[in-house]
Amino acid sequence: MRTRSMTKVPPIETIATGDEDDPNNKQQGDLVDNFHGIEINPQIETDAQEILCLEDDLHNLRSQRLRELHQPIYILPMAKVNLQAQDDDLFSLKERVQEFLASQRQVMLVLGDSGSGKSAFNRHLEHQLWTDYNQGGSIPLYINLPTVDDPAHDLIEKQLQYLSFPDNQIQEMKQHRQFILICDGYDESQLTINIHTTNHLNQPGHWRSKTIISCRSQYLGQDYRSQFQPQPVDQDQSTWSNLFQEAVIAPFSKEQIEEYVTRYVPLEPRPWVTKDYMHMLTTIPNLMDLVKNPFLLTLALEALPSITESKQDLSTVRVTRVELYDKFVAHWLSVNKRRLESNALSVDDRIVFDQLLDAGFISMGIDYAKRLALAIFERQDGNPVVRYNHLHDHDTWKAEFFGADPLARLLQESCPLTRTDNQFLFLHRSMLEYFFSLGIYDPVGTDDDFAAQAETPSPTAHAFDPSNPLFRRNLLTEPSVIQFLCDRVKLDSTFDQQLLSVVNLSKADATVSTTTAATNAITILVRAGFRFNGADLQGIKVPGADLSGGQFDYAQLQGAYLRNVNLSRSWLRKADMSGAQMNGVQFGELPYLELDSWVFACAYSSDGKMLAVGDCARSQEMFVMEGHSDHVKSVGFSPCGRHIASSSKDKTVRVWDSQTRESLFVLEGHTDKVRSVKYSPRGERLVSGGRDGTIRFWNSETGEPGVVLNSSFGGVYSLTFSPDGRWIASGHVRGGLQLWHAVSGEPGPVLHGHTKPVTGIAFSPDSLWIASSSRDSTVKLWDASTGSLINTLSSHMAWVNDVVFSPDGLQIASGASDDRVRLWDVDSVLTSSVEQEDQLGAVLKTVYSPTGRYILTVDTYQTIKQWSSQTGAPSPLSIELPESLSVESISYSLNGSPTVVATQDKSIQLWELHAKGPKTILESSRTVDYVTMSPCSRWIVSVDLDNTVTLWDLDSTQQMHILIEQGGPTSEIIRCMAFSTTGPQLAVGSWMGRIWLFDPQSKGLLTFTSTLWSIEAMSFSPDGQQLAVGTTRGSIYLWNLQSVECAIKLRGHTRMVKCISYSHCGEWIASSTQDRTVLVWRRRRSPGDKESWSCVSTVRGFFDAVCDIAWSPTVPMEFVTGCNDKSVRVWQVSSDGEDVVVKLLWGTNLAVLHADGLVLKGTMGLASTEQKLLVQRGASDDSLTKGDKQDDYTDSEAVKSDDYTDSEGVESDDYTDSEGVESDDEE
Repeated sequence: MRTRSMTKVPPIETIATGDEDDPNNKQQGDLVDNFHGIEINPQIETDAQEILCLEDDLHNLRSQRLRELHQPIYILPMAKVNLQAQDDDLFSLKERVQEFLASQRQVMLVLGDSGSGKSAFNRHLEHQLWTDYNQGGSIPLYINLPTVDDPAHDLIEKQLQYLSFPDNQIQEMKQHRQFILICDGYDESQLTINIHTTNHLNQPGHWRSKTIISCRSQYLGQDYRSQFQPQPVDQDQSTWSNLFQEAVIAPFSKEQIEEYVTRYVPLEPRPWVTKDYMHMLTTIPNLMDLVKNPFLLTLALEALPSITESKQDLSTVRVTRVELYDKFVAHWLSVNKRRLESNALSVDDRIVFDQLLDAGFISMGIDYAKRLALAIFERQDGNPVVRYNHLHDHDTWKAEFFGADPLARLLQESCPLTRTDNQFLFLHRSMLEYFFSLGIYDPVGTDDDFAAQAETPSPTAHAFDPSNPLFRRNLLTEPSVIQFLCDRVKLDSTFDQQLLSVVNLSKADATVSTTTAATNAITILVRAGFRFNGADLQGIKVPGADLSGGQFDYAQLQGAYLRNVNLSRSWLRKADMSGAQMNGVQFGELPYLELDSWVFACAYSSDGKMLAVGDCARSQEMFVMEGHSDHVKSVGFSPCGRHIASSSKDKTVRVWDSQTRESLFVLEGHTDKVRSVKYSPRGERLVSGGRDGTIRFWNSETGEPGVVLNSSFGGVYSLTFSPDGRWIASGHVRGGLQLWHAVSGEPGPVLHGHTKPVTGIAFSPDSLWIASSSRDSTVKLWDASTGSLINTLSSHMAWVNDVVFSPDGLQIASGASDDRVRLWDVDSVLTSSVEQEDQLGAVLKTVYSPTGRYILTVDTYQTIKQWSSQTGAPSPLSIELPESLSVESISYSLNGSPTVVATQDKSIQLWELHAKGPKTILESSRTVDYVTMSPCSRWIVSVDLDNTVTLWDLDSTQQMHILIEQGGPTSEIIRCMAFSTTGPQLAVGSWMGRIWLFDPQSKGLLTFTSTLWSIEAMSFSPDGQQLAVGTTRGSIYLWNLQSVECAIKLRGHTRMVKCISYSHCGEWIASSTQDRTVLVWRRRRSPGDKESWSCVSTVRGFFDAVCDIAWSPTVPMEFVTGCNDKSVRVWQVSSDGEDVVVKLLWGTNLAVLHADGLVLKGTMGLASTEQKLLVQRGASDDSLTKGDKQDDYTDSEAVKSDDYTDSEGVESDDYTDSEGVESDDEE
């Protein structure tokens, strides 16, 4: 048989796969011949010689493929079960494929990001399958899908013909043999059909195969499984879920990276050893995150020597994904330039090569690859494989790149391309996309000096030409290209302005090309984190743009054409959309339902057309069933409707006849109140969960007790069965959620995420997803198969008491103690999680640097971050604190160095930037509770657990002075402390309203006063003459320290004051409370020179309490807020006479739809549902219904769930402490 070579392994990827002699790669048993459940036709009589000939040809193919597939490095990839699963719940992909081949399943989908190693794994798998191949066994068949014409039909036959198998052998294999298809590059072939179904695989009379398909994750939509699920032969025999599985390749771990580097170094002479490479990878900020991608790791190892050349401080080096490609390409071309210089070239080739050197070899190579990428997208719609036959294609566009001309040939052989027979393609799909992005925007003035390459912006930074792909192609279908361009925005300060000019061009130009370019441009800008706060976008035309997660505070969008724009989780505060065209605009959420009292339960009708809710205000008694001796905690109907089960605080479960109201059984066994009872889907079993931590099964017909499960998560608060009857989910009082196998009772995945009691659990109708509600005010969506958290829904503002799926699984309804039922679109919930570049916990402290350039923050995860105060860009820090420390205070020293004060048991530690250990350690005899540092960095004051206040003088670390011993004579609870900024004053405040004023220098008590205020926060005015005191009741008192006049009272907040901060000019105060607002106050002086203050602005849009506020020392009227909602935001106050406006400059982690003050007057095409949603979120429009409540509470009734008391309907033994733990469940 005359065989033809299959697609060769690209050179760059040969560094990414397997060592034959590595014992870790030796497998136990074969990977083949397991096709359970697939009916094999009886062996028919064939010519023995033909069979021998077929096996001989297969042997030749095996030998050929084993030679081609040998790869010097291979690191076994890890994987997770699906896209939503977390990266810390992994398994071996190779082992999972082995399990697939031994199972009844027919299709396995292998997903991964671009460069994650999908193709490398496929080649390794084929190598292993051919190694284990036995005569008559399953035949491995690797198919590079982009190389096949119309892979939707006759896929196997076309590949066998390509391999030169004759027709009689192909028919023999179709009738009598089985295949393991390895289909690589589903996304690159731009398929949207189910190739398993269209090729009739495993259908009677057709090819029999196990099929493994690889695809990039970014290519798929939200309903991607339908493109891969096989069609069962017998609908009663199986369902697609039994025939299909998937796995997602996970990023490399640090150990895998180090193993890769260890194998990489000896392959050829390197400038460094493994230790040097790892030092560079771990020291350069964010580089380790990039190289978790195997292909980027390969690029980085090649580029690192040039990246770090002449760099003294590696912590200041910033490397992005696109820079790795820049460096790698320049390195690749420089290596090929040296190769050509040393080769013996023909006369014609030497002339052309000299011309290339004169023109700049590297720049000419990049230009060639860029033009080729543009042609591939224009001529082949992005299909990466270019077939060139000189006889047929010499007069086509292809000849420019692959013809016999020496210029084309030299450049083609020098660029990062690979060739198999007449097929040409880039080394990697991402390389094609990289060069295509350069065709859209190339900032680099390249020359042959590699060290300088990619450093200097092009001197020709001009406006885009209308022939640019930005104007001709919808880039939203090319997420990898958009990512490259986003990186360019972050690197090149001129690129964002050019994109913005394209957006503005659409204001006056409504042509398709211009609106396409504007849509692409604004999508790139939003994805890159560009903020449109205050921007003039009037009349822009950006149909179909993806603006999800964008910031448009005070943006002017009047008359904008926004048809089909995605505005999910966007910040639209005070934006003006008057007259905008908004047909098909997506917000990713549905309006909530408003009731008059707490909502405790929700239920959809069976047809999904009605939603029933249970609240405190309305109910109609139909009949009473008496028997329980204490409060009933849960009630449920049997599936047939004939019986009712109830659970009670009296420790029993009762079963009732729903028609006669007779008590049929009293089920006893729980030793504490029974919170929840549920019927199994078929009604034959009952399951109950109690405060005693047990889950008990019962026979619903006889009342006989069954299995008892003991939970380690404390009292059971809620229970449910999955619709398929396989799982039971239990929600617990401490926030845990446990899955149990319903038949065996064995524990399954544990779902961690809630912080307070889980009040409700619901499975989707297909049992794939779980929704849970909690007293932590959130609804969470989980993957039922893995327990992975998919999304957290945080729009409720009080306890969420119940959650349900609609019968079709398309909606989730949740009811809460904020009197609201919120409706969620499941598809939007699954797909609208906006990626946040900087993940934070609740932001507890904020401070500006002395120059005002930077902002320092610390969060509940003890993460310390530094931000540019102008742009919000994170700035690298080198403070690495032990996990055992608790950060109590952050500041900048007088020399501008970030300083951290942390505690550990009885010690106080000071850390500075770049420090390898603490600069100062202060030892106390008591356990330290919290600490504050003076602005001059000389003094520290600490409070111990017994309320002893100690002052430390850092000029002499041995000097400590106890200011207040154990709360003073009246044993006060110390709540807050504050240093003055200008003079030696220290204020200490207590819960009972006592205020001490000390002189830190003399350690003496300056004054002491008792007030009626319950003190929570304090702050000195800049001149030290006034002390602002915040109380638990929401009032702020301004105490003049130089007079006996009554304090000035500021009224406006409705909840406990969390923070007070004076501006540096002393004319403004910003304060925050638990009511989720910031109030801005302005000093007024009457003609009699009597001081007064008025609230001039209320800043809304926070989704939890604001913990800290700091004013800029250099920019007038600018302040930063740190919030429990994990956001850092910088605000600018402007004043025009009496009018005061507070605008958002930038913010992090704002991925929640916010529309406070959004103007919608005269908008066109906005559906009534979206109108209602936006008004509920605070939008204003005279044409819409007034009186809808906003999400930000401003009255005294708007209390948070943690403040509810027994008189409000909550049993005291259900919820008695701030942690949400039942009192006798505490350990």
